[in-house]
Amino acid sequence: MSFKTFLEFVRIEVKTASVLPLILGIVYCWYVNGQLNPVTTIVHFVAQFSIVLFVTGFNNVMDYYKAVDLDYRAQTNIIGRKHLSPTKALHLMLYFLLFSMAAGIWLVWQTNILLLLIGGACIFVAVFYTFGPVPLSRMPVGELLSGVTESFGAFFIMVYVNVPSDSIMALHFDWPTFTLKGQLPTLLSLCLIGVIIAIPTSNIMLADNICDLDQDRRNERYTLPHYLGTTWALRLYNTLIWFSLVAVVVAVITKVLPIESLLLLLLIPVILRNNRRFNTRQLKDVTFITAIQNAMAINIMIVSLLLAIVRTTWWG
Repeated sequence: MSFKTFLEFVRIEVKTASVLPLILGIVYCWYVNGQLNPVTTIVHFVAQFSIVLFVTGFNNVMDYYKAVDLDYRAQTNIIGRKHLSPTKALHLMLYFLLFSMAAGIWLVWQTNILLLLIGGACIFVAVFYTFGPVPLSRMPVGELLSGVTESFGAFFIMVYVNVPSDSIMALHFDWPTFTLKGQLPTLLSLCLIGVIIAIPTSNIMLADNICDLDQDRRNERYTLPHYLGTTWALRLYNTLIWFSLVAVVVAVITKVLPIESLLLLLLIPVILRNNRRFNTRQLKDVTFITAIQNAMAINIMIVSLLLAIVRTTWWG
């Protein structure tokens, strides 16, 4: 597999949306705490990016093996189209998975055993999204799980590895008892930000499944758009993004995010234009990019946090 083919195999063009929650977590930690742990930050960043690459590549391998439509298998799936070895491709993806798991165990050692449960849940979704007798991607929950794990999970863990565990939530054992301690205001604040960034990521998967609806049906892959139908799936797609914007306003009012975050509202015309384009035509190589653009627009709150850091540093 050439490097160019590898980038296509893991769909590197859509990975920006997966990296932004990590960057947001880094900037948010600096905004709230004024400091970072560079080692745990880098380890989690690389581990999370590795699992993101694993998920896409592993999905391609599983879709190839599970394909019912032989034309899709030979002409559309990259393994058949590029005449790749599915066994070698699978082994390559498993290396990414093993590296991510090893890095995760090290992060657990550096923080709290609760991270093992959180990270384990994310790994479970990553593996069984397309693996097993009833993969999660072939059920009407794939969109939700992708948003929760890829965006909120990545952001939450990035914050978790940069602060004392007890300041968010920690699990402690003192045989035969255990205690779960946490700071509810902090957890609610992180969950509010999670709503803001998880919805656009879920919308990327929803848009992807809308574009692939006919192809997925031929391969007996019944995603949420199959159950909703194209019309209602598009209505859901158009509606969800506004919950992110409402959550931004709520976060500013409750002082979870700085006033600069309201700059996101200036991007409403961009979001409206993107939604109109996608509503007109749902084509993977033409209008699917608008879902990614919407996610990037929401994640512009990274810039708003940087502006807030500059404001508080220079003017107090």
